[in-house]
Amino acid sequence: MASHYLSSSRINSVRSYILLFMVGLLASTSVSTLTHAALADRAVRPSVPVESKRRFPLLDVTAISDRLLSVGERGRILLSSDQGVSWRQAKVPVSVLLTAVDAASDDIAWAVGHDGIVLTSTNRGDDWSVALDGSQINQIIVDYYQRLLSRAEANPESTEDQLDELRFRAEDAQLALDDKLLRTLLDVAFIDAEHGYVLGAYGLLLQTQDGGQSWQPLIEELGNLDGFHLNAITFNDTGVLIAGEAGVLFRRFHGEDAWEALDSPYEGSFFGAQSLGANRLLVFGLRGHAFISEDQGDSWEPLQLPLNRTLMGAAQLDNGTLVLVGSFGAVLVRPPGQSFQVQRLAIPAPSMSVIPLSAEQILVVGLAGAQTLSLSSELRSPSPSTKRGD
Repeated sequence: MASHYLSSSRINSVRSYILLFMVGLLASTSVSTLTHAALADRAVRPSVPVESKRRFPLLDVTAISDRLLSVGERGRILLSSDQGVSWRQAKVPVSVLLTAVDAASDDIAWAVGHDGIVLTSTNRGDDWSVALDGSQINQIIVDYYQRLLSRAEANPESTEDQLDELRFRAEDAQLALDDKLLRTLLDVAFIDAEHGYVLGAYGLLLQTQDGGQSWQPLIEELGNLDGFHLNAITFNDTGVLIAGEAGVLFRRFHGEDAWEALDSPYEGSFFGAQSLGANRLLVFGLRGHAFISEDQGDSWEPLQLPLNRTLMGAAQLDNGTLVLVGSFGAVLVRPPGQSFQVQRLAIPAPSMSVIPLSAEQILVVGLAGAQTLSLSSELRSPSPSTKRGD
């Protein structure tokens, strides 16, 4: 049986390649999300400093303590202590494309990217070290499937079909390890300093329960039998939600071990997921498809948007205003009780992520780097005459 990784030719619809497509660097729809070791020097070559005023693609942004952190091309991580007015570059030991960043505490941050790279910082983003790389991830997955196969072979109730499937997956994992095929990571989320997740292409999902000292695969536990790309993860006080390719949605409640696949409102890819507080969740992706759930994912209602372009990032301000960004190079803003309206960025470039700075200002990162945007005055507060539901 051919390797799952080597035989796959489906369109790569993960967030990092969306950005590459936007700038015309993706020449083929059959690009693999696994990187060969011939390019692995990126995983040991430090990121090169650039001029502070030069703009380059950024894929994600988060807040840690009194700072902003943003990650992007060639291992570059930027820090701002003045709400995005100025930025400086952190010391990073790799030069791979970084796709996501998250804060685990007031001091600890995590970032992930290509070649299976997982980075961590313990000083609010000043310095970074490699916590996990693609080869280590491959070995973790090999060990994982060997354990599952040994248990299944020792279980008299295991069927031959089950054993054959596990043997295939174990062989596939060993092939990836031997051939140094490195996975693309697409998102990271830490619930607290100890508990976190990284996920990515072909259904990869790892968790840590000890602050990154060890990592456990959750590939089979998720039940993603087709190996769809996992693009985004979010959490709230109730549980964790994962969204990905082909509209897949997976949920796990805090304190429970089992994951469940949710009925999805859309069969196209989701590129983002956002907690909106309490049991409210937002998922969004291709062609302007976005859905809100008021019951932790049991049911979903579509958002009515003024365009049908791909959505990549979302944020909610303290006053409930919802903001969406994506391939259209503008910002969609919806205060409570109003409909979405379009606001223009100074540089109308495709955007990947957005974060609130205040009740009146947001920061957007994407192809044109970081841009701050002041919300129009008419979009800052609800209008009683135009109240409407989701």
